[in-house]
Amino acid sequence: MFNGAFALLERSLRVDSRAWSTHLARLGLMVSIYCSLCFAMLTSFMFGAPGQRFFSGIAYLDITFMTLLGVGFFSTSITEEKEEDTLGLMMMAGISPLGILAGKSGGRLWQSLLLIAVQYPFVLLAVTLGGVMVTQVWTATIALLAYMIFLAGFGLLCSTLAPRSQKAAAWMVVGLIVYFVVPLFAKQFASDHAAWLLGQSPGHQATTILWTLVGGIGDVCVFLEMGTILTTGFGGTALSVQVITNALAGILCTGLSWLCFGMATRNPATEVTSRGLVSRNRAMSSLSAGRAWNNPFVWKDFHFVAGGTAMVLVRTAYYGGMGILALYLENRTDASEWFALLLFLIWLSVTIDASRLVARLYQDEIRGQTLAAIMMLPRSPVGIVYAKNAGALMGWLPGPIIGLIVSLVSPNLRAGLWEAFINQEGGWLMMLTFILYFALIPHFAALFSVYVRWGSVALAICLTIAVYFGLMVGLGLFSMLFSYVGGAARYANSQHLFFGIAAFSFFCLCLACHVGVNLRIQALAAK
Repeated sequence: MFNGAFALLERSLRVDSRAWSTHLARLGLMVSIYCSLCFAMLTSFMFGAPGQRFFSGIAYLDITFMTLLGVGFFSTSITEEKEEDTLGLMMMAGISPLGILAGKSGGRLWQSLLLIAVQYPFVLLAVTLGGVMVTQVWTATIALLAYMIFLAGFGLLCSTLAPRSQKAAAWMVVGLIVYFVVPLFAKQFASDHAAWLLGQSPGHQATTILWTLVGGIGDVCVFLEMGTILTTGFGGTALSVQVITNALAGILCTGLSWLCFGMATRNPATEVTSRGLVSRNRAMSSLSAGRAWNNPFVWKDFHFVAGGTAMVLVRTAYYGGMGILALYLENRTDASEWFALLLFLIWLSVTIDASRLVARLYQDEIRGQTLAAIMMLPRSPVGIVYAKNAGALMGWLPGPIIGLIVSLVSPNLRAGLWEAFINQEGGWLMMLTFILYFALIPHFAALFSVYVRWGSVALAICLTIAVYFGLMVGLGLFSMLFSYVGGAARYANSQHLFFGIAAFSFFCLCLACHVGVNLRIQALAAK
């Protein structure tokens, strides 16, 4: 019975084992680990416990990579079949719902688990470097495996219920925000009000249950659990609350996907592309797309990729609210650290939003098989590509504009930026390097989107993080070499030379992404 049910799973495992992209992803993860190991060894003479710092960086890098991979990988397992209108054919072929779910998600889960398992022997080097015990390594590995099971099950549920990949990814992002934020607030509440909770009615059963519930919610998040595991003298068990709850939640979501499969996929055919928030209602004609502009590519992608006027208003409200809150908290001594966090979230959202837009820009055309028709129009292919980019990024502009205004309005931040980048010799070159570095993420996302069907943003962020570790290793080697050869003066000059080389390298990488995207688009259109 199970041979027929899991035939699709066996096929997906065979195909994935021969695909170069999965092996390339494992190689990229190993390169990131190797660069972080080199960085830990270079800085070991300045800080203690290099193994703990190395293992901490790898653990949090894994959490970031797994979260991004889950949003771009597991949330499209069923929706991609809905968008291609092949789910009905699979059901007509006699494949059971369990077989479809296992075949579409089981192979992806196995690939993800292998990404964690393949790095385990290398992470054991942290024990050799010092500051980490073997118990902490395999306890953290088990915590990551349980978190991956949760991501796979939750992504499968979102993909089963959602009509399109974009909506499934949005639902999964909202769910992960709840997963990370609620335990954080519960942990903070339990820490701040422990005496109040237990002191109101000592020994009372209701107080004890409330205390246990709040503490249990705080132990669910893998991010907080990893902080506990990485503490010096850790003596906890591998079967923690986080491991048990995450694994059970993933299994429960998989079961719900199986139960809801027939109802959610009753009408699998759907539009390949979404109109976003563009209104079709005459009562809200101001939010409609209206007539096409002189450049129809800019008009089309502004409205149907970036979301049009409605999404411009949504982005303005989102970034404006965060900016006002950040400026308000900056002047309060008891919450000034939240200003830096909110400003970081603003620029992180700007970067990810740009990456998501340019990735979807090409993926919609590839899925809709419209590239050939577009390239037949009497316009140059390069002009078409950049017109589409301009239309998508027009709706993105509120984010960087508001982020720049908040950065310039803040007196403390303005003074810090002036001191760090403008008033310091060679500071402008360092600022240019950082700008080009963050510009790599949307460029990599655009390049990956024309080669892979899923996870282009996640791959872009992970590759950019690998570039960061390589940058730190290169800076360490430059600094050590020049300080050894010529002393402090050569050390300062080495930093200027290094940032100049780094800025030129980042510019060349961005330029290579432009060339690669244009060549790939023309090659796909010619097929």
